[in-house]
Amino acid sequence: DEALGQEVNERLMTWIPSVGIFAGKHEKLRASDFGRYAMLCHADTDDPDRLLLAAQCFAALFAVDDHYCDDLSLGGRPEKVAEMLSFAITAIDPVYLPAPFDEELSQQQTCDPVIRGLLSYMKRVGQFSTPSQVARVRQITIAMFVTMAAEAPWRIYGTQPTIAEYLASRQVNSFWPCQVLIDVIGGYEVPANLYSHPQIHRISALAALATTLVNDLYSAYKEHLKESGDFKLPYLLAARHHCSLQEAIDKAADIHDAVMQEYSTLEKHLLNNAAPLTKRYLKGLTTWVAGNLEWHKHSARYHI
Repeated sequence: DEALGQEVNERLMTWIPSVGIFAGKHEKLRASDFGRYAMLCHADTDDPDRLLLAAQCFAALFAVDDHYCDDLSLGGRPEKVAEMLSFAITAIDPVYLPAPFDEELSQQQTCDPVIRGLLSYMKRVGQFSTPSQVARVRQITIAMFVTMAAEAPWRIYGTQPTIAEYLASRQVNSFWPCQVLIDVIGGYEVPANLYSHPQIHRISALAALATTLVNDLYSAYKEHLKESGDFKLPYLLAARHHCSLQEAIDKAADIHDAVMQEYSTLEKHLLNNAAPLTKRYLKGLTTWVAGNLEWHKHSARYHI
């Protein structure tokens, strides 16, 4: 529904200046089309207000990555990443301080557009979620911040993780904090005990890894031009196998496909005799995987 995606994108572009993220890059952000991304990934609702929450999630978390980690023009500095991400947790999980430190904290948060964006996003999460769903969003987002911080020493000291270490990191430093909204956007709740069931956790983790490997693949040439792609999977594979970037991209695609094969096998197993709520979540997860691939194919964020 392209018209719906456009409406969500316009609503998002009204919200972006109100928090101040991506200053000077708004047209580039509009072309990234996070509204279409939200529409594609959440096919079980056509409510633009709910889809706006998904688009705000994309924008807020991409802002963390761009402002803190990757984009020097937005202030990204490897030596400050862990410190900035640690403080960003205060926007995800509220901090309760006695006076006057509560006001000091609030003033410090207000000075950072990324923190303002996260605070605004989390406020919206609370409007659509149960306390259990909010807790899930907090847990998975904070876990992502921890793994994002791990890349900074790799950059500073010129070290490289093993392929296994990188993939383990990418399962968490991934789109999982966005996928955790599947039931929230759909207007229902996957109970905590079901979401944490080992097999549901496993298929959610596989979806997070697969969708993020798609990002590694589609951003490879963009990162090559920026000369900042040392820690994307194709670059690690090129260094490990002493091969060309294109050969490494092919190897990365094979790894993605192996993850998706495991995902498909597990999905088929889980759908056998599954309860309606489980089936709905699994359908939402597979829709997210498909929507993610479609968005990466066409988003201006990855066109060069």
